[in-house]
Amino acid sequence: MIAGTMIHSYSNGALNDLEPGGYCDFGFPNGHAAWECSKPAATLTRVSISKLDLRSSKLDEVIRSFAKVFDGIEIDTAQLLKACRAHLELMKSGGAALCIVAKDLESNLRKAEVLFKKSPKECKTLASLLELERESDIHNGSVLRDPSAAMGLLWIRRSLAFQSHLYESLIHSDGQHPKDAACEGYNKHLFSYHGWMLRKVFPASFSAMPHRAVFLSKFGEVEIEELDNEQESKVVRKLRALIGTLEPLLGAWKDSFEKLDLEDTRRV
Repeated sequence: MIAGTMIHSYSNGALNDLEPGGYCDFGFPNGHAAWECSKPAATLTRVSISKLDLRSSKLDEVIRSFAKVFDGIEIDTAQLLKACRAHLELMKSGGAALCIVAKDLESNLRKAEVLFKKSPKECKTLASLLELERESDIHNGSVLRDPSAAMGLLWIRRSLAFQSHLYESLIHSDGQHPKDAACEGYNKHLFSYHGWMLRKVFPASFSAMPHRAVFLSKFGEVEIEELDNEQESKVVRKLRALIGTLEPLLGAWKDSFEKLDLEDTRRV
C-alpha cells in the first residue's frame, strides 16, 4: 500500500484521485507481489455480432456500442465516447481486480469529453478531433499537453488494448489464469510507458484477479452458482465478438495518432 503519496497514474491523473486509506470503492488488497506470466493466449475464432442474443446486460451494451464506432474508414467520436462509457460500467462490475484501470478510464474520458462537448461538429471523427486540437498549438509535436483530449484518448486506447488481452484469457476454460493474462497484457501494452513506481503498483494490483468463472459470472450478470455450460457459452461468444470488434478499431485509432505525430511515448 502506498499511503500519503501523490502517485501519477499511467495517464497522469487517475491514481492521484485515490484515497490513502483505500484505492477505491471496490476495495483493493494490499501488499501483494507481482508474478511472472505463463503461456500466451489462444488464437480466437471470430463471432458475428448479428448472431448474438444481445439484451440489456452491461456486456451487451458494450458490444452494441463499440460495433457502431468504426465503419472501416472513420472512427465516430460520439459513438466512441459512448462506448467507452459503457465499457467503464462493465469494468466496474469486475470489482477490485479492475479498480485502477476503471479509475484511469474515467479520468481520461473526462479529458476527451471536454473538447468534444465544446466543438461537437468539428470533432465528429477521431481524426478531426485530433487535428483540431493539434492546430490549437497546445501540444509540442508528439509531446502532448495533459490534460487534453489527445492525452486522454491515447491512454484510453492503451487501456482497451490491455483489457482486450485480459478478455482473451476468459475464452477457453484451459487458458491462462486472468492474473497471468493481466501480467502479460500489461507487459505488452503498458509497461513501456510506465516509470518505476507504476511498474510496482500495477503488477501488485493483478493479485486481485479472480478465477475465470468469477469474471464470467459477473459479465453474465448471474450468480456464480448459476453459471452453467449454457451461460458460460453465451458470455464467451460475446467476449469473442467484443475482441474481434476492438482489434481493427484499436489499429485505426493508433494510425490516427501516428499520422498526426501525436503518439506520445514518454514514460510517466
